[in-house]
Amino acid sequence: MAHLCVLTEPSHRGHGLARAAASAAVADAVTNHLLPQWRARPEPSRRVAQALGFRQLGAQLSIRIEA
Repeated sequence: MAHLCVLTEPSHRGHGLARAAASAAVADAVTNHLLPQWRARPEPSRRVAQALGFRQLGAQLSIRIEA
C-alpha cells in the first residue's frame, strides 16, 4: 500500500504542481508493485485525486481521545 498526500504552498496553488507531484508518486508506487491510496478530505485534494483516476470507495473516521 502506498498512502499518498501532496501539500502545496498556498501561493503556488492553481498551477498543476500537486497533480504533477502526485502523478509521479502514483507512477513510482505502481512501478514498485504498491497499491496507491489517496485520502482526500478537502475539496481541492479530491479534485487532484479524481484527475488522477482515483475513485471514492469508503470513508475514514478519525477520533482523538484526550486524557
